Amino acid sequence: MEKMFKRSLLGAAVAVAAVSGSANAAIELVGENVVMYGQAAGFIHLTGPEAQGKDGAAQAVIESRIGFKGRVAYDDLGPDFIWQIEGGNADNGAKSGQLGARDTYLGLDFEGVGSFKYGRQLIAAYNYVDWPHSNPGLGNVFDWHNKIDAGFGDRVDNNFRFDSASFGGFNFQASLSGMGDSTKQMVSSLASSYSQDMFSVHAGYYNQADYVDDAGDKAGDVSYTIVGGSVFLDSLTLTAAWKAMDNGLTNNDQDAYSATAQYVINGTWVLKAGYAATSESKLGTDDDSQAITGRLGYILPSTYLYMDVRSYDYNGSDETDDGTNLLIGAEYYF
Repeated sequence: MEKMFKRSLLGAAVAVAAVSGSANAAIELVGENVVMYGQAAGFIHLTGPEAQGKDGAAQAVIESRIGFKGRVAYDDLGPDFIWQIEGGNADNGAKSGQLGARDTYLGLDFEGVGSFKYGRQLIAAYNYVDWPHSNPGLGNVFDWHNKIDAGFGDRVDNNFRFDSASFGGFNFQASLSGMGDSTKQMVSSLASSYSQDMFSVHAGYYNQADYVDDAGDKAGDVSYTIVGGSVFLDSLTLTAAWKAMDNGLTNNDQDAYSATAQYVINGTWVLKAGYAATSESKLGTDDDSQAITGRLGYILPSTYLYMDVRSYDYNGSDETDDGTNLLIGAEYYF
């Protein structure tokens, strides 16, 4: 459950409150060896574009997914065997509804050291891009948006990943990926965090070195660095991050920023505001973007109800993709 909540709509404080009810347990089919879990989730999405003559839309976006995972201990093997098969949600493109479309891996977990897993997983640094700095609705700018023609992986196949145990609040992650067709296309990533009761700080680095593709052209040479953190002040949580993106092939770079404030009232009502922006790219003009979002949420056992207002201003004065969206949705976890 902890991993699933980490990348959900809920912040850490909200997750604790949401799992306090009695209807939230994942289903143990064979003890810890085989556990079924999932979420029924989705939202009504009403779009209001600013560009003249551009039509609005009303969508029903379903993000429900289901998974199976397990941890097996053996008398004759020191580390635990760990595994997971997770189905893609209904909004996941070509892999919609397929088991294995989301985090799906095998691995070994060494007590007091950490775990090594191979399969489809998040790249190490992306953990912190995704959570907490892309929620709610900030990922359109902080995560996916750049004007330097750089493509960064997030959840990928052929991923080899190590996650350390926690050493007094310090932990680190490392991943190697991108080598499904050729090892020269390797993507390396490192990330680390340090957490105490009132704060958590983290940093990550993503790099794909330049290489020559099959057509003899240079490719790759993209990277980013992320530095961020959270402050926990009882019912108030503040987050902020900076991401520096670089494309060495075009000698172009761009920065992205994110900040959020969340306040939980009586462990039930959630007020959250977020801001994200990108600077103008080094070689561009009027190509900066921003997102301003607000949320009203309500917590029930294993369930989160929410309403968002999300305003986007892309590419400076160009209003082609600008607009304000209203979301009304729910998530139920098991």
